[in-house]
Amino acid sequence: MMNIIRIFTSDAKRLATNVVAMVVIMGLAVIPCLYAWFNIISNWDPYGEAATANLNVVVASCDQGTEIEGVELNVGNMVISNLKENKTIGWVFVDTEEEAVDGVQSGDYYAALVIDESFSEDLISFLGGNIENPKITYYENEKKNAIAPKITGKVKTTVQEEINSAFVSTMAQALLSMSEYVVTDNAGNGNFTDAVKNKLNDMDADLNTYITIIDSYIAIIDSANSLMDATNSVTDQLDSIMQAGRSMANSADSATDAADGSIDTVSDMVSVNLDDILKQIDNMANAVDNVLSKVDHTSTGKGDQIDSIKLAVDALQKSFNSAVDGMTSTNTTIQNQQAAINADFDKIQADLDALKAASDKTVADSNAISDTLHADFDNCKNSVEALKRTYRDTVDPQLNSTMNAIQSSISEVQKMLNFSSDSIKDVSSALDSYPDMMSFGKDKLVETRDDAIHMESKLQDLIADMDDIESNDQYNILMSLIESDPDVIADFISSPVNLDQEPIYEMKNNGSATAPFYVILSIWFGALILIAIMHTGLKTNPGCRNLRNWQKFFGRYIVFYLIGQLQTVITVLGCILYVGIQCEHPLMFWFAASFTSFTFTLFMYSLAYAFGNVGEAAAVVLMVIQVAGSGGTFPVEVLPKVFQYLYQYMPFAHGMNALREAIAGTHGNDYWMYLTEMSAYIGVALLFGLVISIPCKRLNEKIEASKERTDLLL
Repeated sequence: MMNIIRIFTSDAKRLATNVVAMVVIMGLAVIPCLYAWFNIISNWDPYGEAATANLNVVVASCDQGTEIEGVELNVGNMVISNLKENKTIGWVFVDTEEEAVDGVQSGDYYAALVIDESFSEDLISFLGGNIENPKITYYENEKKNAIAPKITGKVKTTVQEEINSAFVSTMAQALLSMSEYVVTDNAGNGNFTDAVKNKLNDMDADLNTYITIIDSYIAIIDSANSLMDATNSVTDQLDSIMQAGRSMANSADSATDAADGSIDTVSDMVSVNLDDILKQIDNMANAVDNVLSKVDHTSTGKGDQIDSIKLAVDALQKSFNSAVDGMTSTNTTIQNQQAAINADFDKIQADLDALKAASDKTVADSNAISDTLHADFDNCKNSVEALKRTYRDTVDPQLNSTMNAIQSSISEVQKMLNFSSDSIKDVSSALDSYPDMMSFGKDKLVETRDDAIHMESKLQDLIADMDDIESNDQYNILMSLIESDPDVIADFISSPVNLDQEPIYEMKNNGSATAPFYVILSIWFGALILIAIMHTGLKTNPGCRNLRNWQKFFGRYIVFYLIGQLQTVITVLGCILYVGIQCEHPLMFWFAASFTSFTFTLFMYSLAYAFGNVGEAAAVVLMVIQVAGSGGTFPVEVLPKVFQYLYQYMPFAHGMNALREAIAGTHGNDYWMYLTEMSAYIGVALLFGLVISIPCKRLNEKIEASKERTDLLL
């Protein structure tokens, strides 16, 4: 032990008494810290706004703009305007693409953004169905600096995201504003689905009315057929009464032309039926006159002829009721008029019974009853004409109005029914074509009614579906969304995720983050220049007896250790007090640096002690490898596989990790674990210095002798 002290004391005296040596020692103590400080300061905040604002990026907009509904749109100018408010990059604005590209090629600018001339037009191309992606061309000068393109490269992504966000926000705002009609009806009276349901219910009611009206017209057609049957019966009766060639009533012409169930045709048929009933009443009145004038009251067969007239009156009454029954469901006035006309028919029947009973009495009695009968026929005609007017003036317009609201038109049906005054057979021939025409019209009305019933069924299903929609949770969510403020929702859609950044072990700046690497590197560098300038072996014996190898090793190492600690103290204090790095645990920071210095100086001292200049060269190689593969600048995971493998065996890694714990905050026992892992290199150093150095001594002497013979190498 005393030999170790003697060696150290001798070294200290020689250094203290030599001015040049002291100056060198001072330089050795200061140089490593300068290396650390300058590198930390230079990397203090290279990605901050103040730094990146000095990187010139040129922008040129060639956008020609476009027009939407008379509104001019130029997105390129909008981008330029927004970038002028952005201070994170040194934006330079030029007019042409050529000027921008030339500036990048010459090195005046790090990068260039060129907005295509059809940018605005392509941006809204989806409105026309022919989608074209708008284009921004990005040029960058990658030879000017290795890192600058990585910084400026964020520009293209930022601009693209801003444009995409603005586009999504604008479209969402427009769509949500347009969707306001979904929330309320035109009058602003409630939910859209409620308004739709109300309209559907109104339509359903109209369809039911439509179906009812069609059924009424079908009944009218059925009554018209009955009326034609009765007319044929009356015609047959009159044919037998009038005997060969008697002219009957004045001919009546009516026309009907069957076409697609027209309401006008049906109305005309009603009028024709009523007109025919009026004519039949006249015919029966004339028939009564003929009976009274042709045959005297004592003639036989008079009662049979009156019975025939009664049968005709009964058939006419039934035909009348059949014709009118289809109308009574829609009009009370017609119901009352029908009842009055039936009373007239009943009175005529009673008059005919009275006339038959008076056939055996005097002519005066028959004439009196005949006058009463004629009056009843006239009353009946007047009542039928009144009913006809009621239908024409009230029912028919009402039905036409209702039908016109549901169905634009029903094809006109018209067919003239002709009664010849000269021949009853001609009348019968004309009536023979009527049933076919009515059958055609009825078929069309039935078809239309069936379609309306099917439509009404589908309408009911739709109303039920609307009820289901209103009870759907997703629908209620959608309604709530639409009812929200379009501006707020648009902002949300353009940026739906709010990234809440919660840093773990926050690093305030890049300088503090890189400080562990540069401090460790400076400590290694400090130890390296020590073994390069100072001798590790003893040239003279400082008066020690029985001096052994291990005593030589530790005796000379003390100086290396102390100078290394001095380097470390200056570096640590400068980083904390001068540079101002972040440091949560200053004492732990110093201790980790101090322990690292002890390990590094011992390790490199052992290499030089055991292998001489070869050991010094090995220390340089190890530094180069660790600078590249220790994960000081880039994450070790992105480095080549060989560095990822070597990383776990590098002392740099353990030292940097311990310093990171002190700077940003500790986690469990990680700090002490890293220092413990580093202590393994102490064992390796002692193996080199105390064991391997002995057999290597003769080899080192030969190498030194060979160097001296060159007269060039130190």
